Amino acid sequence: MIDPAALYTLLGSFALLFAMSALEKYQDVVAFRQQVADYRVLPEFLVPVEAITVVAAEVIAATLLITQAYLWGVMLGLAMLLLYAAGILANLLRGRTHIDCGCLGSRGEGISYFHVLRNILLAAFLSACTLAVGTRDLVWLDYLTIIIAVAAASGIYVTMTLLISNYTEQRLWWSE
Repeated sequence: MIDPAALYTLLGSFALLFAMSALEKYQDVVAFRQQVADYRVLPEFLVPVEAITVVAAEVIAATLLITQAYLWGVMLGLAMLLLYAAGILANLLRGRTHIDCGCLGSRGEGISYFHVLRNILLAAFLSACTLAVGTRDLVWLDYLTIIIAVAAASGIYVTMTLLISNYTEQRLWWSE
């Protein structure tokens, strides 16, 4: 059983993650379309459709996560995170480490197994939203805790992304 404050923290954190990710992709659709094409997992004619589909799915997941239908958002979010991990892993196994992951906050630094691990960890945290929810009423301190925890989760994601980015940039620098 999960405490309602913990559930709302997770839902809010993932809603923010998917919303920011969709916004970043939407702001530069051409670059994101190229990132999707670089993965080489789809026929070329499907790349524009997939790029739009990913942005739409992230917006839908973010929206669902903040509604009573949050379980649908959790399922969609889990599917996306695991598909992202599979796409990255497929390229790593082919030795294609130079491509941009297309993740929120990526800077064209390439991909690594840490990207796969991050997505699997995110999926594990998101799956906690499927646990039974406690029935206690929230008080004002719970709402403050949720806001602070979502901000902290955002900070942890940014830090994790920067660490992965710096590791990958350093690895590519040494291989030049």
